[in-house]
Amino acid sequence: MYANVLARSAMRSRVASRQVMRSDLYHFSNSNGQNIPFNTTNRPALALKMISFLGLGFAAPFLGAAWQL
Repeated sequence: MYANVLARSAMRSRVASRQVMRSDLYHFSNSNGQNIPFNTTNRPALALKMISFLGLGFAAPFLGAAWQL
């Protein structure tokens, strides 16, 4: 049993040593608002979308309970 565990860990370390872990393969610009999937420049539209998204998520259990009753 221990030989199997040691063999697996040896194989993992051998595979990990082949792969070069580099952090400079990708470049992401460091500008505000680029790390989120929505636009924050139009504030009224953002507020409306957030209120509807969060409001529907909060209302879903109550709507489900009303439907069941």
